[in-house]
Amino acid sequence: MNKTAKFGGTSVASASQIKKVGQIIKDDKDIRAIVVSAPGKRFKADIKVTDLLISLFEEYKSQSPSYIKTLDMIILRYTEISEVLGLDKSLVNSFKEILLGFLTTIKDEYYLKNAIKSSGEDFNARLIAAYLKKIGLKAKYFSPKDLGIVLEYSLEDVHILNKTYENISKFKDSEEILVIPGFYGYSQEGNRLTFSRGGSDITGAIVARGLSCDIYENYTDMTYIYSANPSLFKNPAPIKNISYAEMRELSYNGFEIFQEDAVEPLLDTNIEIHVKNTNKPTEGGTIISQTRTDIDKNPIIGMSDVGDFTSFKLTEYLMNRKVGYIKNVLDIFQYMHIPVEHIPTSIDSVSILVRSEYMGDSSKKSSIVNAINNSFDLDELVMDDSLKSIAIVGEGLRNQMTKALYLISEVLNTNNIKIEYIIQGASNNSLFILINKKNEEICLRSLYKAIYEDRLLEK
Repeated sequence: MNKTAKFGGTSVASASQIKKVGQIIKDDKDIRAIVVSAPGKRFKADIKVTDLLISLFEEYKSQSPSYIKTLDMIILRYTEISEVLGLDKSLVNSFKEILLGFLTTIKDEYYLKNAIKSSGEDFNARLIAAYLKKIGLKAKYFSPKDLGIVLEYSLEDVHILNKTYENISKFKDSEEILVIPGFYGYSQEGNRLTFSRGGSDITGAIVARGLSCDIYENYTDMTYIYSANPSLFKNPAPIKNISYAEMRELSYNGFEIFQEDAVEPLLDTNIEIHVKNTNKPTEGGTIISQTRTDIDKNPIIGMSDVGDFTSFKLTEYLMNRKVGYIKNVLDIFQYMHIPVEHIPTSIDSVSILVRSEYMGDSSKKSSIVNAINNSFDLDELVMDDSLKSIAIVGEGLRNQMTKALYLISEVLNTNNIKIEYIIQGASNNSLFILINKKNEEICLRSLYKAIYEDRLLEK
């Protein structure tokens, strides 16, 4: 059996955590490659190294002298780790030279930002490879360029080129444990390109597929993925098995433990993802696989707060008879680079629902309202930015949608919570309830009680 293991920011935030990583690898001879994140937070008020690197870029770009202080803070973080691990000082000294080299030689701001903010993972991989060698493991640092992780930037997103997997497959028989920085790859022109935040999860999936591993282990600071936010619920139900489709749905809609695009490289494989706790590696764990076998017992696998939403409700008599009406509305949002999430319709009205984070300030909202009013002869246009979306996800909804809708309506009615919109996902494995944000907590708590404590959907 072969494994790729990815260690997240909290798992590699300090020397003591990295020692735990070393022990995990020592104890498991099946781990053939590891992917590491940049050092995360050691305590609540701490600053992630990636955030320091982004500040370094911004300060240098604005010609602020404070970039020198930020640079020193970054190097100090690695110096502290290196000293406790007993590594050669020259390694960390080279990090400062690398960063200054990027700042002075890369003229394109986009590529400079990518190079700077990905350095946290790169430096950590170099440190961890050196430490693993020190404790007697046959390990070697490999950059994404060494492995051949080739990316392409298009349509405001980074895409993995298929030849990446063939390139990585050449390392299947390596006698050394591959130590790889996550979060980035290279364009065909040789420039660094980064994934979105949390992108080390994606790198781990890419490497696991390229090496044809049996298991992709993803180490975090949690023993399980949970059915609801542990910060809101005390001892929420642990998820022991979840399907790829369910995980992707929940990740996109608020679950932060796993990056939403990390499942994509594994969709056509039989590679399982095991989410484990670096601090308790032998306890628990969530398995993410193509399918799960406990759908009848656990029809709904998780629920989450998707976030704040804004709706634009357009009303015009006989709207439904006008061909291309909705397309013309959507053109306005496309022009303003605002992704549209849901489009509930009726005979004379349509609502456009978007995440409020994309709306910016009030001037952008006013621009959309003006553009809509100028483009259509409306009877009414109502904007509502007080909405909160709750996602309920589970493969069991396919066969119990009617019962789930009844249960949700009954629970919210009992708690005097008005449903503004309720939307069934096209894959029939999700429901989205939009309510006034002032009712968010009572909505989540009452639904959680009905689904997971009273188990009403199973009765």
